[in-house]
Amino acid sequence: EALMDDRNDQKNILIPATYRLLAVTLLSSIIYTILFNVYSTPFTIHAFQPGIIFFLHFTLLIYLYKNPIRRVHRVINAYGAVMLFTTVPNTLYFTISAWQGDWRFVDTFPPFSGMIILTTALMMLMLPEKYNKLAVITLILNAFPVLLFLLTHQEELQTPRGYDLLFLFGPASLLILLIVPYQRGINNHMNKIVFDLQHSQQAAERDFLTDVYNRRGFEGWLNNVNPSTKACVFLMDIDHFKTVNDRFGHSIGDRVLIEFASRLRTVYQGKYGLARWGGEEFLIVILNPKTNKTNLIAELFRSAINQLPYKDVGKVTASIGVSHINEIKHFSTMVEEADKAVYFGKDNGRDQVALYRDILEKRQDNAD
Repeated sequence: EALMDDRNDQKNILIPATYRLLAVTLLSSIIYTILFNVYSTPFTIHAFQPGIIFFLHFTLLIYLYKNPIRRVHRVINAYGAVMLFTTVPNTLYFTISAWQGDWRFVDTFPPFSGMIILTTALMMLMLPEKYNKLAVITLILNAFPVLLFLLTHQEELQTPRGYDLLFLFGPASLLILLIVPYQRGINNHMNKIVFDLQHSQQAAERDFLTDVYNRRGFEGWLNNVNPSTKACVFLMDIDHFKTVNDRFGHSIGDRVLIEFASRLRTVYQGKYGLARWGGEEFLIVILNPKTNKTNLIAELFRSAINQLPYKDVGKVTASIGVSHINEIKHFSTMVEEADKAVYFGKDNGRDQVALYRDILEKRQDNAD
């Protein structure tokens, strides 16, 4: 169930967010490519660096599209790595060279600071909190060299470009870092909402007394099974349960139901679904059972039910009806067969397993 919840979270939240992040980054890369080619700089790399970034993110988009559930975490990590290794070396190159007197920093530093701020903010806003660390590290490694240079070179700081860079990598970066506690609070609030919704859904799908599926919850379980899957329905009706309630009281009767359901959970190790079908009726669907094993499996359930006494009550038995093996899409037909088999068992002494196929054979023999 935890694995399924994680996949649902990825499907509903993380994967769409990653697609949007890649789409915005691709669009920004296209705009930067056009601008750098229209307004060229003395550095040849600026003409094709945005195109390289576009190609890398487009590759990530194709890679994600082929298997989003399994690949989304790898894509996010790769996205962060691309951002780190395409921006930080560039920033260090221009700041170190300016420090060495090769050029005037504010005249040569390329205008991709906005791209750095944009991608950092997008990662922190659109992705889960655990991915913030890489975005913050990238922002700091880009901002620190620029701020350090400007603060130690007042003549370049006191220019329009210098003030612009100071604002972008200073107050603007701090505002982005404030997203972290804000996002943490939002995540905590959303996690509480998700938990409450899951708890409410579970309460709606579970029998409040025995904590097995109710009919509504069992329908949901059936919907997750391939319709062509072979299955067999076991319907179990506690014998003389009204007598238990009349003799010992309803609170003791409830305890019997709880223990009865608990015993049913311990019998079969294969894939199955269990539901409280009525007052003292429980239904089990065995998936992919072997044709010659259904009677044996039902007898194991019967033995688990009546082998040990129940507290305050003593021995409790049940009549078990077993349907034909059929595809799960014919579930309602199998329930009808199991129900007829249960009544046949009760009419013939109770505390027994009755197979629907045996009923048909007996009817055929009587007809002959």
